[in-house]
Amino acid sequence: MGDKKQLLVNMVASLVNFAVNLGIGFAITPFIVQRVGAEAYGFVGLANNMVGYASLLTIALNSVAGRFITVAYHQGDKKKADQYFSSTLSANVVLVIILSVVAIPLILNLNQVIKISPHLVGDVKGLFFFVYLNFVVSALSTVLSVATFVKNKLYLSNLANIAYSLVRIVTIVLCFAVCPTYVLFVGLATCLGTIVMAVLNYVYTRRLTPELRFRKTGVSWLATREMLSSGIWNAVVKMQQILQDGLSLLIANLAISPLHMGYLSIAQVVPNALSGLMGTISGLFSPEQTRFFAQGKTNELFRELTSSMRITGFFTGIIFVALLVNGETFIALWQPGQNVQMIYALMMLTMAGFFFSGVATTLQGVPLLVNRLRNYSLAWLACGAASFVFTLVCVKLTSWGIYAVCVVPQLVGIIANLSFVPIYAAWCLKIRLYKFYLIYLQYSFATVLAFVLSYVANRLLPVRHVGWASLIFGCAVTACVTCMVNVVVLLGKRERSALVDKFIRRK
Repeated sequence: MGDKKQLLVNMVASLVNFAVNLGIGFAITPFIVQRVGAEAYGFVGLANNMVGYASLLTIALNSVAGRFITVAYHQGDKKKADQYFSSTLSANVVLVIILSVVAIPLILNLNQVIKISPHLVGDVKGLFFFVYLNFVVSALSTVLSVATFVKNKLYLSNLANIAYSLVRIVTIVLCFAVCPTYVLFVGLATCLGTIVMAVLNYVYTRRLTPELRFRKTGVSWLATREMLSSGIWNAVVKMQQILQDGLSLLIANLAISPLHMGYLSIAQVVPNALSGLMGTISGLFSPEQTRFFAQGKTNELFRELTSSMRITGFFTGIIFVALLVNGETFIALWQPGQNVQMIYALMMLTMAGFFFSGVATTLQGVPLLVNRLRNYSLAWLACGAASFVFTLVCVKLTSWGIYAVCVVPQLVGIIANLSFVPIYAAWCLKIRLYKFYLIYLQYSFATVLAFVLSYVANRLLPVRHVGWASLIFGCAVTACVTCMVNVVVLLGKRERSALVDKFIRRK
């Protein structure tokens, strides 16, 4: 399969996966909130965030395992690739055992750590248990997803993700239909979905890369140390993410109220989905980027990076503008009976922080690609620490309340993505430091122009947003306008060929 065709297949699968996840998220969130309440739903996000703290120990290895295995594989050193594979799997088993010694007592005494209404204590503990069990399954099976990366068949990973989503929603609906209403069912459904995804990734590994097997003789402390020496800086970046974003729900729970934590958790559904889309689209280019780097093809690597920036920005811009123009109506229809104005404001403030991530996400992966993570990670850690301190100060000394918890981290993220992220990526690649800013300017101009045109178009429409049909029509108009602007202003010749010729001319 040619490079362009492979990219298109992977992209279509990614968009289908994103649409399925987004659709399920939109459908299931009000379904859950209406049954358990906004306060109880807030603990779903909090559980995921707190269990995410445990990933500080596993991410140092898992975040770089794919890169090391892929580079060794494409360099023809299958023995070394097998060492990385076996060592990663065995090290994850040890880390999970260590983490469980701490996690299980913490869950049993959870009501002594965070604020939980008395009638929710048992339910929330059950939720945290299943979310942690999901983390265990995910940590042990992460290395199995490397096969689709090595062979650049990421569409298979997206099919596994779709299966995960379908299992998750079916389990939730069945549990709420036949059992009393408990929020722990959300954790149970997620865990079952992850098990199914792990099984599928195991099948992919056996079929695509049968030479990658766990072998006791392949377990190597030297290989593990080599990966950890690089991946430790990804753990630092993860710590930054926790300080900057991952503590937002915990701060809201302890410093404001569980109800406001619930509103913030609802508001983060769409931005989190957008963040996942950016990572997925950008990740479509990673196999080729890794191959070009391993083969020393600098020009081809730069071409892949800029294409990734433009195409990720293309889709991010469409969603950003659509929500900016139609978001309040969407919240009113999606979450009837909730505080619509507050949820919409929190959602758009969070979305603002993801705006420049539309093109910066690709560049955030460059330090890992070239294995120069130390200075980059420390810079992000400083951003996370500053964000955490300023958030606490604003919560304590101002009347901004939940808005302070939302605004400060996003503002810090915008500054970081505009400053050292593109400069450090250019430095790593030994190109002029301003090289990536042209795409930033094109992306910003395209999004602003698309917003103005979409706003005018929606105001001129005879249809008013009073229901789902008119809202979908308005979003479709906004998406079409933004798409046309992006094709003309943002995309280059190569991206137009991939996105336009393949869909319209079918060449």
